[in-house]
Amino acid sequence: MNISRLARLSFWLPVALSVHSAWAADPAEVDPPVPEVPSLQSLRGMVPPDPSGTEGGRKVDLMTDYVLNRQAAILLGKALFWDMEIGSDGSTACASCHYHAGVDHRITNQLNPGQAHTNANVASIFNKPFVASDIPGDVASYATLSGGKGGPNYTLKKTDFPTHVLSNPLERNSPIVYSTDDVVGSQGVFDANFVKPNQPRFDKCTQQPDGLFQVGGINVRRSTGRNAPSVINAAFNVRNFWDGRANNVFNGFSPFGNRDPDAGIYVTSERSTVATKVRLALNDASAASQAVGPPGSPVEMSCGGRTFADIGRRMLDTLMLKQQRISSTDSVLAPVSGARRPTYRELIKNAFQPRLWNATQNVLVGGAPYTQMEANFPLFFGLAIQMYEATLVSDQAPIDAYLQGDHTAMNAQQVEGMNLFLGKGKCVNCHGGPELTNAASRLLMHPRERIERMVMADNLTTLYDNGFYNTGVRPTSEDLALGGADAWGNPWSFTRQYNTVLQGGRSVDPLDVDVCTFEAPLSAAIPCDATLKPNVGFRDSVDGAFKTPTLRNIALTGPYFHNGSRSTLKQVMEFYNRGGDRRGEDANNTSGFEHPAVNQHNTSNLDPDMTALNLTPAEIDAVVKFMEVGLTDPRVAWERAPFDHPSLVIPQGHIGDENAVTQRPASPKVTTRQAMDASLNLKPYGAEGRPAAEGPLQPFYNDL
Repeated sequence: MNISRLARLSFWLPVALSVHSAWAADPAEVDPPVPEVPSLQSLRGMVPPDPSGTEGGRKVDLMTDYVLNRQAAILLGKALFWDMEIGSDGSTACASCHYHAGVDHRITNQLNPGQAHTNANVASIFNKPFVASDIPGDVASYATLSGGKGGPNYTLKKTDFPTHVLSNPLERNSPIVYSTDDVVGSQGVFDANFVKPNQPRFDKCTQQPDGLFQVGGINVRRSTGRNAPSVINAAFNVRNFWDGRANNVFNGFSPFGNRDPDAGIYVTSERSTVATKVRLALNDASAASQAVGPPGSPVEMSCGGRTFADIGRRMLDTLMLKQQRISSTDSVLAPVSGARRPTYRELIKNAFQPRLWNATQNVLVGGAPYTQMEANFPLFFGLAIQMYEATLVSDQAPIDAYLQGDHTAMNAQQVEGMNLFLGKGKCVNCHGGPELTNAASRLLMHPRERIERMVMADNLTTLYDNGFYNTGVRPTSEDLALGGADAWGNPWSFTRQYNTVLQGGRSVDPLDVDVCTFEAPLSAAIPCDATLKPNVGFRDSVDGAFKTPTLRNIALTGPYFHNGSRSTLKQVMEFYNRGGDRRGEDANNTSGFEHPAVNQHNTSNLDPDMTALNLTPAEIDAVVKFMEVGLTDPRVAWERAPFDHPSLVIPQGHIGDENAVTQRPASPKVTTRQAMDASLNLKPYGAEGRPAAEGPLQPFYNDL
């Protein structure tokens, strides 16, 4: 993305730092479009928008039609996010993967063998014990970089990173010293299937031997196939998850917006207390869509087959955070921190309108009877957590003070790093806007720019989803990301849906494309003809494209990239300085993918900014210092309000190591061989945050 692609980054905020001057137009000629300049903007004063949309065809908004009391809904959201009881095992919260500056810092039992691989024959093999034909010069690696065994219950070491090592760090095509497609993900739950319970105390599940996540035949917790992104500032994102599958439209039922044919909520009316099912489409609610994904995932939090209504049935009469301690000074939960905790039923009634829970008869969900409140539990869960996450805005970093005129907020090295970030380093080309990601508020404010057209690294023109880029971290064949499709066969990508529309089909996501904003115009004519359309069956650059993460608090949110392959920001900058890790030439490299199912036959999908930067060691250090210091909100580092939290016990691998584990004793919950958890215990912190004696949160590298 070059300057003309950056033009629309400084779109409405009054405080911005520019690098160049705008060009003057020749008054004697028709004025061509004048690109604005790349800039940084402060996040101060920005608030994620409240969702609004339609319910059963009528217009609705969050506070008028759903929420009775904003603060009560935020309290409910914080409790649900941090409650260990939400997991089928009673030990896994949403926060278990987002407890450290919004991400997961655990180091034991975090490896996944790369299960997103398009070749199913190798997707379940740890340490990649084969030579990958699509990575020229690759070598087989039967161990981790440090020489460890790796795999389930392995404890990562400093010397295990980066996971792709070259003989010449400045030359991406130099001989490979070490490489693995293993992913540093997040451990979740044991392999098990849900059984409709008669007892409300815990989920009854049928456990089964796990052929992959086990040590010596004893099951260990499964790990996800991608690294966990931060939830801080996530409420600004147009879509969430690395592949964008958490839809901008919240349907009150699942992460998939208008795509899910079974989605709906249950409402009563003034005329009847019998609930009826209606379709819901709330825009600007991707955090709500994201929130309702993990609790039903058989890898992350749930026994397989458990529905959200089942979660509601177990949780509604459970005391909130019953296993956990709450600080009496918690910025949100203090009013319920005493001896008598309310139930989730009480909290929902305090937060949401009666028409969403006061039905006098059961409703059917998947053919089974549930109360209206149970059936609407994903609606309450998603909206409450979205409202809680909307308070997690880290807008008090040194960069925010600097952009508002306090030039003492950053030292000379950090300012140099900021200027390199804006210029020679080209970082702002993807990490623009106040959240430092092109996937966030800019696209909320300008939805017609969610599809872009430009010249790619192979000098061919293509269309792609704004804010999602293929930077060549790993071969595209290992993870299609945005190039994938949902369970109904619809592409995740807006661009591919647009292609379908041009061919006479329909888009499942709302699309309104302004071709006059394309960086590579459809015509050289001025003024732009807004009625022009791309050729039917156009080329796209979607396969292997991942959502650009925010860089705010980046010092604390390692490991980095979708696969967790770097443990330090210096390793990240070394990757970018050599132009990434794709193997091959600009026009034919491992970012390409043969995808006949969508009529895409690209030998490269690489973003055009992925070129050698030629930064000196001193310049790399300056950029790193800018990111480490300039982008860190001290409230996040010290866990001060709104980033305070209750206590949490987090599974941190299992007692033993990658060679042998201790088996958990049999119980009503445990009916197969499971490893005994090792635990990480988080203290509760109130609004004042961590005491000085404990120090702030540390980078991931320090935990290794």
